[in-house]
Amino acid sequence: MKRRTAGLMMAAVLAVAALAGCGGKVKFEPKASSIYVKKDGTVVSADIEDFVGNNYSEAELKTYVEDAVKEYNSEHGAGAEAYVDEEDEDASLPVQITSLTVEEGIASLFLEYEKCSDYLEFTGTSGTEGGVSRLELSTVGETSFSGNFQNAKGEDVTQEGVTKKEKNSVVIIEGAVTVQVEGNIQYVSAGAALVDKHTVTTQAGSVTYIVFK
Repeated sequence: MKRRTAGLMMAAVLAVAALAGCGGKVKFEPKASSIYVKKDGTVVSADIEDFVGNNYSEAELKTYVEDAVKEYNSEHGAGAEAYVDEEDEDASLPVQITSLTVEEGIASLFLEYEKCSDYLEFTGTSGTEGGVSRLELSTVGETSFSGNFQNAKGEDVTQEGVTKKEKNSVVIIEGAVTVQVEGNIQYVSAGAALVDKHTVTTQAGSVTYIVFK
C-alpha cells in the first residue's frame, strides 16, 4: 500500500475545498491538509497542495486517484468502485472519493474511509515512523490513558478528571497532523495545539489523546 500512497500523494497535489455538511452539525471545511474523525468511526481526509506547474492534467489526476481507490476496494472484498451510489442509503466502500476538483490552480481531494484502519492502510502509514502511524476511535471507559492533559481552555487537568465521563469519545493518534473531531473537545494531551473547539494539531513522535463529546 505504501507504493500506492507515495504515487498518489505525489500525483495528487491538492488543495482547499469546503465539504459543507460532512458530519452533520460539525462542518469539515479545512484550509490545509487534515483529517476528520466521526463518531461512527469513519474518517475523512483532505489533502491540500498547489496544482500550478504540474506536467499532468486534471483528467490524469482523476484517473490515477480513481484507479488507486478501486484497487484498494477490490482487494478488501468490495466492488472495484471509487464512488458510492448516493441513491443507495446502505451502500458503502472501504474507501470512497467524496470530492476531487481542480479550480484556479488549486486541487482538492476528499476521501472517506469506512474505518480508521482503512485510512492507515490506504495511506500506507500503518506501522511507519513518518506521518500518522496510529489512529483509533474509542471511548473513555475503554481507553488506558498516559501523559498529561489540558482542558479546552488550555488549563492543566488530572487524569481523574479526564476519565470521569466514560461515555465520551476518544481519538488516539500518533504522528503530526491536524485532526478535527465530530464534537466538542473536552480534553487533549499536553503538547498538542488546540486550534478550535473541534480541532487539534498533533506533534510528530508522540501519542495524542483527544477526548470529545
